[in-house]
Amino acid sequence: MDLVAQMRYRAYRSVHAVRETANARFTDVFDGQPEARTFLAWWGQTALASTRTLCARGDLGALTSALAFRDVLKRWIPDDAVVVEANRFVVDPHHAELSTSVVWPLFRAHLLRCAVEGADFFVAGVRPEHVPVYRRLMHLEIVGDARIFPGLRTPMYLMMGDCRRDLERIFRERPYLRCSPEETTLLFGEVSRVQPDHPHARPGL
Repeated sequence: MDLVAQMRYRAYRSVHAVRETANARFTDVFDGQPEARTFLAWWGQTALASTRTLCARGDLGALTSALAFRDVLKRWIPDDAVVVEANRFVVDPHHAELSTSVVWPLFRAHLLRCAVEGADFFVAGVRPEHVPVYRRLMHLEIVGDARIFPGLRTPMYLMMGDCRRDLERIFRERPYLRCSPEETTLLFGEVSRVQPDHPHARPGL
């Protein structure tokens, strides 16, 4: 997580989204939530990008989007809905030339979380320049005006998709994003694991 926190900080500073800090790291209270799953994508020995997925079951306050868009979420999402959120999607600016190789796997992690949780809705706070990507890949649409998230300095749109309508459609359009039951268990089982012989595996994980 320290590696992720440093990468987030570099990425956010590169677009002037956060103020300069002495520890050169970016974390938030959601990192420690039981429903948080943080992914780090590697190219060989180089960490390139990271993202985090959250899941809320009736408690929209468990989503980072609620910090800026609670009223919008309440307007669009029923109280008993299961909602998966993509957030903290960053690419290390030191290795931006390799970023296209890891964007798909990280998007895939969010789609698989939607499938595993039986999500009703998928949401994401998105910078204006990234709206077309989320719309094309995940069929998300903007559901509110751009707002500033606490802790950040750049405006973001709240985008939302209906998983019950669109998730299977996405997997049909891009079959390589679909996941086997074994892979799903490794990623989102009771204890998520990495391959034990992976060079970045931590003892006891």
